[in-house]
Amino acid sequence: MLRTRIGTLMLLSLYTYPAEAFLKLIPVLSKIVIKDNTNVINVTRILNNADTLTQQSVTFEMEIHRDIKDMKATFSYYVVGLDGSSLNHIITRTVDVCAFVKRPTMDRFVKKFYDEMQRNNRIPTKCPIAKGSYYIRNVKPTSVQLPGIFPESGFAFDNNYYTGINSEPLVECRFYGRLTRVSDEMLA
Repeated sequence: MLRTRIGTLMLLSLYTYPAEAFLKLIPVLSKIVIKDNTNVINVTRILNNADTLTQQSVTFEMEIHRDIKDMKATFSYYVVGLDGSSLNHIITRTVDVCAFVKRPTMDRFVKKFYDEMQRNNRIPTKCPIAKGSYYIRNVKPTSVQLPGIFPESGFAFDNNYYTGINSEPLVECRFYGRLTRVSDEMLA
C-alpha cells in the first residue's frame, strides 16, 4: 500500500513540473555551392558563423546585368543517405516567380522561405525584374519554419532559377547541412 502511494506521488509530480523547453528542428548549414550565369547575374554568398549550431547566418549579394522578363524557380529537398553520398528526394516545388510575387499564397512551402528572405532585404518584387543590385543579408537558417515531414538527418536543398523558353539557368544554389533538434532555450 505504501509503495502504491509513493508511486502515485511520483506520477503526480511529473504533471506538476512541466517541461520548460520545447524542441525545434533547425537546419545547420555546412556548405553552400553556387553556379551563376555570369552573362546575366553575379551572385556571391557568405555563410557566417559556420562552426556554430544556432548563430549561423547567410548573406547573398546579387548583381543582375539585364532585365529579366520571366523566371521560374525550383525548390528541392533531399535527405542524405547513410552512405553520405546518395540523395533521397523528398519534395520539389516549381513556381513561376512573376506569378508568385503577385500572389505569394499560391504555394505554402515556398512562401515559408520567401517570407524570411523578404525581411529587411532587397529582392525583386515585380516583373520584369529590373537590372541592378539586390541582396539577402543575415538570414538565420534557424528562423525558417520547416515542414514536419522532414526527418532529423543530413540534407541537401536546391534552389535554382531559370528564364526563357529554353529554361536558361540563371542561378543554381545547393545548401548542405544537417537538421538538428534543439531546445528553444538554445535559440534565445
